[in-house]
Amino acid sequence: MHALWLLNNIFFSGNEFTKKINFGDEEVSLLITNYEKSKALKTPFDDWIHKKIVNILMMQAYSPNPLDSVYILTPNEIQRDQDTNDILQRFELSLRLVYYPQTQISHIASHIPKAAISIPTWDSYNSVTYSSKNQINEDTFDLVIRYFNILKAKNLKYSESLYQILRIANIGDHLTELLSLWSFIEGFWNPDPSRDSKLDQSLLYMLETDYAPGKNRRDSEINGITSAILSQNEKIGARKYSELRNILAHGQFLNIQNAWTADQWKIIYEQRNLLLEIIIKSLMNYIERTA
Repeated sequence: MHALWLLNNIFFSGNEFTKKINFGDEEVSLLITNYEKSKALKTPFDDWIHKKIVNILMMQAYSPNPLDSVYILTPNEIQRDQDTNDILQRFELSLRLVYYPQTQISHIASHIPKAAISIPTWDSYNSVTYSSKNQINEDTFDLVIRYFNILKAKNLKYSESLYQILRIANIGDHLTELLSLWSFIEGFWNPDPSRDSKLDQSLLYMLETDYAPGKNRRDSEINGITSAILSQNEKIGARKYSELRNILAHGQFLNIQNAWTADQWKIIYEQRNLLLEIIIKSLMNYIERTA
């Protein structure tokens, strides 16, 4: 079978590239390209992509425009066995963890020669006029492969935590998303589960144990994160790590949000993105270390 994913709302130079990845015991080639470049592909992609996928998705108002999407596909066939679906789902999860919102990633489409074909589908689609800050290139795709290798090798007892983070990131309300991300940090990285959690302690425990483990580089990376958070809070009128979270959790924001400037709302969005980034990296390091 051949596999294909579409990515929308992400920066792409238009310079296609290839990567090798091991699906089980099988080495598979991946081609990352776009609509224009994909026109050079031969059977079965000429018919599958340009006559079926493009024609169908162009008629669906609830799907991104396939002409603007990035294509990730397997030029060579993948041998199908009982683990194929699980492997492909782990790869899709890896894409979602690296190219997190606002990038939109389709579910897998497959082409089984002389048997069946499918079209990419989407959990949801919101028409947006801006692009994700993420960029798909050879360097960021190496992180996709690293995450995939972790997920492939490890017992996924924490997979629900990964999906929970992605669900939080897609709530659609930045204040709720920010509060939920802070709550996740406080609960998941409570250094002493026998005692009530404290946000400051959980944040520092996460950063020291999983985000930047190792004394040689820990201090500078952690100081960079904590300084950024404190600076963001100060610009909104909060101080220590927990103060902005408390403003959101206790409803105080209802009295002050109308006075927030456009720059302050931008800071809310930036902190939400920062927490999402450090949580995903920390969770993956945690799974690699413990699972």
